[in-house]
Amino acid sequence: MAPLAVGIDMGGTNIKGVLVNEAGEILAYKRISTEASKGIDHVLNLTAELVNKLMGSRQTAVGIGIPGMLDAGRETVINAPNLRWHNVPIKNLLRKFLGFEVILDNDGNAAALGEAWLGAGRGCDNFLLITIGTGIGSGMILDGKVYRGANGLASELGHMMLLSRGRECGCGRRGCLETLASVSAVLRMAEENGIKLRVPEIGEFFEKVYEGNETAVRILDEAMEYLSIGLANAAVLMDPAMIIIGGGAAEYGEVFLELLKRKFIEKLPVPRDIKIARAQLGNKAGALGAARMAMLEMGDRS
Repeated sequence: MAPLAVGIDMGGTNIKGVLVNEAGEILAYKRISTEASKGIDHVLNLTAELVNKLMGSRQTAVGIGIPGMLDAGRETVINAPNLRWHNVPIKNLLRKFLGFEVILDNDGNAAALGEAWLGAGRGCDNFLLITIGTGIGSGMILDGKVYRGANGLASELGHMMLLSRGRECGCGRRGCLETLASVSAVLRMAEENGIKLRVPEIGEFFEKVYEGNETAVRILDEAMEYLSIGLANAAVLMDPAMIIIGGGAAEYGEVFLELLKRKFIEKLPVPRDIKIARAQLGNKAGALGAARMAMLEMGDRS
């Protein structure tokens, strides 16, 4: 196992990076804006600069979580809706920008591995993690390992279709869960319903909820209704011991989690003991998981 690793969580809004040791201690942490609208070369150049700053003069393994669907070999981004990337040979491009090979995975898988290593999933061999941010990501740990499926495309819960004639999603289909319950979706609905936010951020929206704003409460209730349907569908299929909720929306109090728990339990066809817990690693879960992934995989190759 590599003694040090850099982990990068490439999000639709921000790129977060950590330098960690084998014990999971964070030796350095940095966050920058993704600036996806400036194009893929710009994003990858920013990512390379961040990796180099975190590495310094050290020799480290590097893992990167990508917010999109990767091929089975984890070399090509098939579709990353929130970055508007399609069929991008990401591994080769990163090798060009960095000058060395990195380990790649879907950002939801990386976050699940992070929580399994250091967070709410420690000691649990079967759980589902869902991150609610710009989009909706997810990752599954089955029998103690990340489950990627036959084609590397497992656990794309954000692109589970719930409304066949719903709003168009960045993936090209309609009515995906991401269009109904992500932070972006909630903020869009707030704007469409005349809620004035000083800064369009989920924290300010939750302030409106706590103040009793009827429209904000209704929007949150509707988003949690769809999210609970998606989670209940996943639970029927996989029967996890735990569902871990991460991402920006999970950081704003118990109202969110309690509403989600109640709606989720109501939709299960057979009552069962599935714990719903908040992610413990906050917005560092993906970066920590990417670092752990790099440690394990580069260690296996050496």
